[in-house]
Amino acid sequence: MMRALLLCAALLAAGPVAAGPFGGSISESVVAKDMNGKGESVFESVTDIGYRTAFLRSGGLRYDIGTFGGRESIAAAINDAGWVTGSAQTASNQWRAYRFHKNSGLRQLDTLGGQSSTGTAINEHGHVVGHADTYGGNYHAFFDNGDGMLDLGTFGGKNSYALGINKHGAVVGAADRANGFRLAFVYKPGIGKIEIPDVGERHSIATGINDHGVVVGTMQMKNHTWHAFSYDGVRTVDLGAMTGNGSSMATAINNRGDIVGNVRYPDKDNPLTFIYSNGKMQVRDTYGKLDLARRITDDGQVIGANMIRHQMQAARVARDKARSLDPLSLADQLTYAFYAVLATFVLYKLRQHFRDGIRFGVKFLSFA
Repeated sequence: MMRALLLCAALLAAGPVAAGPFGGSISESVVAKDMNGKGESVFESVTDIGYRTAFLRSGGLRYDIGTFGGRESIAAAINDAGWVTGSAQTASNQWRAYRFHKNSGLRQLDTLGGQSSTGTAINEHGHVVGHADTYGGNYHAFFDNGDGMLDLGTFGGKNSYALGINKHGAVVGAADRANGFRLAFVYKPGIGKIEIPDVGERHSIATGINDHGVVVGTMQMKNHTWHAFSYDGVRTVDLGAMTGNGSSMATAINNRGDIVGNVRYPDKDNPLTFIYSNGKMQVRDTYGKLDLARRITDDGQVIGANMIRHQMQAARVARDKARSLDPLSLADQLTYAFYAVLATFVLYKLRQHFRDGIRFGVKFLSFA
């Protein structure tokens, strides 16, 4: 079962909720996955037996994303134009990446010769990145601009995946070396894929990139802690050095250069949120009542989740004030379990060989 960088420990922790306009049953939980600058959000409803249905919420209305004949679908990201990507099941229980828009419906993407694929990020042009099965039974990062799927390959190893893309088509993610270590990369059209320098000799992963080409991610240190980093195309900056003995992971960067992510200390049960701006990192027990950070908009709103009674509730912070993400009326309240990714991203259930995919990231932020 393929995992994203974060393990959604609270996925099924939500208790019964009242039925509402979304059609949720008393045994259904809702997972918030992403939100765009217009406030449109993508979610997954999860039944008590684990079936997931992806949907878009826009203008107070629910738009079911649907499937390709199967039972389940998941959502990963939404752009400001309202295009969504993720993965949906076929009638033969395979998973396929998709593009979805409320006006034009669901469109299936291809694979790299294998049976399954998933989208993990989408830019403002509707270009999708993610990972897909190959003929040889591995999975590789891909870039799909609507005309076809480009295999981004590896660094000599078996697997790779992509987690971020900017408006220029620059892609970030991680790819295996022949020695088994997974290295952060940035891919630029016309130039190709390069390893991000100075991120150590162990595992590293790039999770986000802004339109100026500045990359953020995390790298594993020799003592097995994790440090957030940024890379501007010239030098790599170790942001994690500011967190003492803890671990840190950058999850997103906006076009102003503000970076958000999460830190974890040995004496804390849950990850905390950090914001890095103008060379300084701020870490608080509750940064505006935000425990996990997924992305930051250009106007400074941090989208993430807070922990309420041992459950993750989607939220966003603007000027140090948190509010619920598109809240419902009291009669229609749903319990949100937010899956912050680093990068990104529970992507979907895949075959057994995907289990080694992002194991080191799961270990970092599993807080069950």
